[in-house]
Amino acid sequence: MTWVGLPKHEKLSMTATKRELKNAKLDMEELPLIKWSDKALEMLRNKGIEINAGDVVKITRESKTGGSVEYYRKVII
Repeated sequence: MTWVGLPKHEKLSMTATKRELKNAKLDMEELPLIKWSDKALEMLRNKGIEINAGDVVKITRESKTGGSVEYYRKVII
């Protein structure tokens, strides 16, 4: 089943995580959580992307009023 309107999810490398969080003035402990079993993460795993607890996922949503908005989530089991 294909999700309509699903925002773009991408796993960040450790280097990219540090850079993105520094630019956003966030600490890893401040990030909201996303479960490993989330359907969007399952879709990434089906594409061959390895997702582990502690990884950071960047979610990019398109908004009619705000343009492109980025969110970050830390993966938990």
